[in-house]
Amino acid sequence: MKNPGAWIWFESPSHPDSYGEFYQPFSYAEGDAVLTVSCDSNYAAYINGRLAAFGQYADFEHYKVADTVDVSAFCREGENHLAIVVWYYGVPASTYCPGKAGLTFSLTCGGSPAAESGEATLCRKSRAYLSSEQKWITGQLGFSFHYDAAKEDEWLLGKGEGFSRPVFVEKADELIPRPNKKLILEAHAASVPIATKPCRYLYDLGREEVGFLELEFSSDIAQTVTIAYGEHLTDGGINWTVGGRNFSVTYGAVPGKNHYLNPFRRLGCRYLELFSEAPLSIDYAGIRPTNYPLTRSDYSPKGMLDQRIYDACARTLLLCLHEHYEDCPWREQSFYTMDSRNQMLCGYIAFREFEAPRAGLSLFAQDQDDSGLLSICCPNAGSGQLKIPSFSLHYFTAVDEYVRYSGDTSLASEVWEKLQSLLAVFSATEENGLIPIPLREPLDSWPGNIMWNFYEWRPLLDGNKPPKDPFDLILNSLYVLALTHMGNIAEALSKGASPYRTAADRIRTAIHDTFYRPEEGCFSTFRHTLHKSELGNSLAILCGAASPEEAKAIACRMTEHRDEFVPASLSMKCFFYDALLETDKAAYASFVLEQIRQLYSMMLDHGATTVWEDEKGASAFNDAGSLCHGWSAMPIYYFHLLEQ
Repeated sequence: MKNPGAWIWFESPSHPDSYGEFYQPFSYAEGDAVLTVSCDSNYAAYINGRLAAFGQYADFEHYKVADTVDVSAFCREGENHLAIVVWYYGVPASTYCPGKAGLTFSLTCGGSPAAESGEATLCRKSRAYLSSEQKWITGQLGFSFHYDAAKEDEWLLGKGEGFSRPVFVEKADELIPRPNKKLILEAHAASVPIATKPCRYLYDLGREEVGFLELEFSSDIAQTVTIAYGEHLTDGGINWTVGGRNFSVTYGAVPGKNHYLNPFRRLGCRYLELFSEAPLSIDYAGIRPTNYPLTRSDYSPKGMLDQRIYDACARTLLLCLHEHYEDCPWREQSFYTMDSRNQMLCGYIAFREFEAPRAGLSLFAQDQDDSGLLSICCPNAGSGQLKIPSFSLHYFTAVDEYVRYSGDTSLASEVWEKLQSLLAVFSATEENGLIPIPLREPLDSWPGNIMWNFYEWRPLLDGNKPPKDPFDLILNSLYVLALTHMGNIAEALSKGASPYRTAADRIRTAIHDTFYRPEEGCFSTFRHTLHKSELGNSLAILCGAASPEEAKAIACRMTEHRDEFVPASLSMKCFFYDALLETDKAAYASFVLEQIRQLYSMMLDHGATTVWEDEKGASAFNDAGSLCHGWSAMPIYYFHLLEQ
């Protein structure tokens, strides 16, 4: 689609972490009022002072997405006021790929043009939002914010001052219609005060929530209020500075009544804690949930415990899907291929929803990088950013599963060239039937165009200490699985699958010859150092490197002599379970279900309303463990598979 109007900004040059305000009046008589809008980086559109649309789709400079929103309900006969606030991030983060600051929009009423960005648009730097603060919440999530209510005027209704004509910006000529659904702004979540000390107010939302901060309170004086947020309590409060992170935002209050809703930064939390300079009289402090519109399928597992686990997993999936899939809403809100594969697969069962996964997989194909691999997150800055090579291989699994569950091959056709180019990166390095680990620099050399050879959060598998030998079991097993999925995709598209099947057979043989240890009755992760892991041996079974007899022996050993193997983490348990079930579904179904019940009932017993990143909960990763993590929702899949 063509740009709805000119690309404009309020200043030149632009500056990171800045807020621009854009105003244009329009007339409305009757019919549908439709707003089309795109920006870098995020927007909130108001009509007659009411929030009418929000939330730029996460995209790239070369792949700009526009929203088209029916705003008829906000219009009235006669003169109306269109006001748009744009927050420009400008600095790379795991959730953002930097582009030029800019806004383009058009408004039609009854099918006729009513307003569009251009010379007639008035603009200014925001007075109430603090620009250029660049206060990081986390490196993945991005910036915090400060809003000063004392600097508000009535600009939303056309009564502001200090406006001027816009600066024109060169950006994309063609825009992409939004490929998934807009978020729904819901009524504010329940919020209960649980502790009050002088100038310190602690609130419990009752369960994990994700959305916009909303405040309603009275103050006797002008003062700054700090709002911290978190998923759990430590010593009766929120630990909101964790390992250099800062989970807080600030609000400048005016004397008297204050009401504020931030339409930009989603907070993922269960608890809020307000710190004021003087006492407040608080009517509400909480979250307006911003959820992706999903409808639960009619599937339910058997048994009360399984239902409780299923419900927690389904809620986790809901809270980890917004503009794209997110690993966790509290700490990162980042879109990873591996994490999202788990989320998509479970979502097919829990919600029968295919629009969001299609959009996400298509977005990954837009990633551009000199290495040829996918960036660690999407959208990301591409060249010069951290890569996880194994995650590029998980992408094949996700595409194949999308085709299988949805029956839609158009996505596979769209990303076919990307799949081929990803495989070529690995195949070009093959030596004696194996592919080496790419560029084995240590993680502490980041940032830079380096590879983080991460598989899961386990010693020697987390990529923090590169092995001396360039070949390992896990990457090669994942490569065989990628080739297998590529063969499936090729068959679905009526393309030749034999080159991928042949290559997979060759790598399988090399894997067995190199990593199988007959004296141990299992596979070693490395060639020259004996290392037995559930993940490595599970992948060896799944990729077919183990013979049927060897697979049975390994499955037996992993379940009966578990201490011999490095256990799979929550993110990788699915491969362990899949390997057992592929070896002997009847024999291991009860083992898989029982282990799921044991792991996840422990979370429920600790009051979890969503499922954790790691079985250690909040104490994991030096007290930065997420308590709502999409990759852990896999029980949905196994209940559906094994309880029918």
